[in-house]
Amino acid sequence: MLCWEFPPWLTGGLGPACYGLAKALAPFTELTVVVPKSDPHFKMKDVTIIGLNQFEFDEETKELVLPDSKGLFDTEIRFGYNGEAGGQELHDLFSDPDSYGTEIMKKVQAYADVVKHFDEFIDISVIHAHDWLTFPAASALKEKTDKPLLVHIHSLETDRSGPEARNAIYDTELAAMIAADRVLPVSSFTRNTIIQYYGIEAEKICPVYNAIESEEVFKTERNDQEKRVLFLGRITRQKGPKFLLETMTKLCAVMPEVKFYIAGTGDQEDLLIEAVKKAGLEDRVVFTGYVQREEVLKLLASCDAYFMPSVSEPFGLSALEAAQFHLPCVLSKQSGVSEVLHNVLKADCWDTDKMANYLYAVLKYDGLRKTMIRLTANDVKNIHWDNAAREVLKSYKHVLTAEVTELEEKSKEL
Repeated sequence: MLCWEFPPWLTGGLGPACYGLAKALAPFTELTVVVPKSDPHFKMKDVTIIGLNQFEFDEETKELVLPDSKGLFDTEIRFGYNGEAGGQELHDLFSDPDSYGTEIMKKVQAYADVVKHFDEFIDISVIHAHDWLTFPAASALKEKTDKPLLVHIHSLETDRSGPEARNAIYDTELAAMIAADRVLPVSSFTRNTIIQYYGIEAEKICPVYNAIESEEVFKTERNDQEKRVLFLGRITRQKGPKFLLETMTKLCAVMPEVKFYIAGTGDQEDLLIEAVKKAGLEDRVVFTGYVQREEVLKLLASCDAYFMPSVSEPFGLSALEAAQFHLPCVLSKQSGVSEVLHNVLKADCWDTDKMANYLYAVLKYDGLRKTMIRLTANDVKNIHWDNAAREVLKSYKHVLTAEVTELEEKSKEL
């Protein structure tokens, strides 16, 4: 399994999703997770985790060596390496605290240059790759081994940059989905996006919904009369800052006690802060900046409603977390999570009149609020990583059965 994020190094929702799925798959598979950066002290039951930051370059033999690999495998792991990045540069790339950053394309290429050798010491049955950053590595492994490839789509370039996006990342996604034996989007919403903007045949696309780990839910008692609305996520075009601003302006005009808490950072953050000032809403909007996990939980515990106006949201894990913390949710219809949370209020992202009305209703009317909280709690109880693992295992079985059938057909031709 190829992942770009994994605990304890997390940036967004990709890492927790990969971890939750790996944990649920582990009892049923012999699973090796390969990440750019791992912490040797972080262990998982029945899962081998290999971080490329653990490798050392032997200048004399021009080989990459995995120290202490006998603890993971029967023999020492070393193999010839002739990638674009030299030994020291390779070490620096994968020791970088930021797994993304300005050298992201160089990191993606270096990851592929190393991972394509992993068949030399791992008996691979299936290659399972998460998001475009791992797709060049996965494609190289498939080309070399001819093993079945599953690509897991958590987000698309058409989500991030708009449906007209046609660039190197789009091309990487498209090539991987064409080469894949199965495509696993995190929602039917994303399945439809793949069909519409990438032209992939529907028959090999099988949605696998995300889930969340159980948290100990707590609520913060407040003495003030504020009605707090939480927006939690990156402040980028994809997350709908334009519609967030419009909704805030409309709701603040009719509800003086409402206050919006915007938790996250992104390339649209400064523009949104400036727009809030121009709208005269400085006293009604709190920008928290980037928040650590502990602070996220405190925000969930202290707010009264959750708002997600995304333009194109493949899933939306933070909405599940909000529902788990008994927050009534107002969500964009352009989201995957709205397919599994059946008792939330949904509107098109651009319909800010309706969004503002919905938020007004859940903040003003206790009966509606309590009913939504009760019903959504039942939704959350039925959303487990075990369900996701079950669907992934079905796809593993499907591609492996197809591989056996293909080999049998080829043997008949001999």
